[in-house]
Amino acid sequence: MLDHHPRILVAGCGYTGARCADFFSAEGFAVTGLVSSEASAAKLAGKPYPVIAADAADPSRVRALRDTLGRPDALVHCLSGHGGRDPAAYRVTYVETLRNLLDALVPKFIVFTGSVSVYPQNDGSNVSEESPAGGTPTGDVLLEAEKLALDAGGAVVRLGGIYGPGRCRFLQAILPGGAPAPGTGDRSINLIHRDDAASALAHVARHRLAGVYNAVDDRPDRRSALAAAVTGLPPGPAHGPATGKRVDNAKLRSTGWAPRYPSIMDAWRDDEDLRSSLGQ
Repeated sequence: MLDHHPRILVAGCGYTGARCADFFSAEGFAVTGLVSSEASAAKLAGKPYPVIAADAADPSRVRALRDTLGRPDALVHCLSGHGGRDPAAYRVTYVETLRNLLDALVPKFIVFTGSVSVYPQNDGSNVSEESPAGGTPTGDVLLEAEKLALDAGGAVVRLGGIYGPGRCRFLQAILPGGAPAPGTGDRSINLIHRDDAASALAHVARHRLAGVYNAVDDRPDRRSALAAAVTGLPPGPAHGPATGKRVDNAKLRSTGWAPRYPSIMDAWRDDEDLRSSLGQ
């Protein structure tokens, strides 16, 4: 468990990171947000905690933060978006920024925000933290970044596809036209609401839960079933065997964390901000 009044640095105060920082701030922790540009910092000017602009991919910029930040009790690495989704961009976004922050700030505990995309399974099987991971160019880069966090005695939280108010590509895709196109309806999808993703990161940091954890909702479901439930239309026909994977969150749940929204259907019913952002 973190010490009393710990200092928390959330590196990457974007859609999920800012929500994580909000949770820490609401609990009375001394939280600081880090973003890559002054424009991003200006968007967060109304937050009740300081937000600093510095490109974590630049070692000199990170070293310059030491006098301001000191040694954080916990660092949540939630950075994304350094020029693309190819392996080279991934290396800058995840490996280089994490290494720079670890080397310069030497946080007492680190939480790296990973992704269930590191699991290559595509046969509809169940997947846990013990399942094989990697084997793709970007997945291998993410595993390299994960190793940095784990070697430092920290944690990795592998998030499912994030959705929430203002961001739900899946729902946006199916609401106008009904069920998915034929041949795509039998794929499993693994999702997590933005607030549940943020609470998972905060939970792991707060309790210093070293190791790898999957953070997804409780009920991975077929794309066709979710589309039918949201639209009220029959599921689109699915041809061929089940695909995708069903990621298990039992390990994280065993530590005392639970999602507020067990599935996207619970969020669709209970999150008014989600529905209103989609014009519903």
